[in-house]
Amino acid sequence: MNAKKLLLSFATVLLVAGCGTTISIPSAPTIKKQPQPVQPAPQPVELVEQRPQVFRLAPNHWADVQDIRNEAVRLSREVGQGNITKVQAAQELNQFRLALVGSNVIDDNVYDVYLRGAVGSQSGQISSAQSKQLIQTALEVWQNSWPTMQNKPDNHAFTNFLMQTMGMTPLQ
Repeated sequence: MNAKKLLLSFATVLLVAGCGTTISIPSAPTIKKQPQPVQPAPQPVELVEQRPQVFRLAPNHWADVQDIRNEAVRLSREVGQGNITKVQAAQELNQFRLALVGSNVIDDNVYDVYLRGAVGSQSGQISSAQSKQLIQTALEVWQNSWPTMQNKPDNHAFTNFLMQTMGMTPLQ
């Protein structure tokens, strides 16, 4: 039995016995604990050095540009001999570039314009000069956005083949 209960029992016995003496038992002070705010555990800080990303072309990029050029020359001869149409040549060149370097946002976009130019030229809707201008405009758009572009593809060989063919500065 703890001391407080013992004293209370003793006081009760004295009162019941008619002792007439009142014993005052001080109560134990109540200690209220103030709630402490919960502090989150400190998170480890990872220090990452911020370096500007350096863009690099794929090691085989310029060889791929040359391979696409060689295939384009071969297909151009086929068109000149009447064996295939301009549109068929454009489609075959696209299949060749996809097998060689795969798909990327720049080459895919430039090829779409290239194909539209071939279709328009073959159907007589636009001249060969207009087709060339259509492609050159698309290339200029990519040249303008290249410096600030994030996630640049490292092997946009089809686009750089056309840049060189049109006498423009390749994307590097």
